[in-house]
Amino acid sequence: MSLNINDFELAANFVVLLAALLSIVYALGVVWRVEKKLDVSYKLLLLAIVSFTFSEILGYFEIGTAGKIRFWMILAKVLFALFFLLGILTARRMIREVDGEK
Repeated sequence: MSLNINDFELAANFVVLLAALLSIVYALGVVWRVEKKLDVSYKLLLLAIVSFTFSEILGYFEIGTAGKIRFWMILAKVLFALFFLLGILTARRMIREVDGEK
């Protein structure tokens, strides 16, 4: 039994999409329950996850490497990176304040 690279890619894509969708559900649960600065951090992380998931879903509709879908995929990945960074920085700042730093 050999594993075809296309089968592996299909399975990997399924795992990524499932994990991303589960991340959205769990992040929504956290945002629903927390408040103040942690809430802001998780909202930014949630936006990052949604952007990433959107780019992955668009990847299934991509026929070529050019066109409007490719533009939206790239934009979603940029938004993912920015929202993720902002969410982490917000959480870091909050943790430093709780620890009495700065």
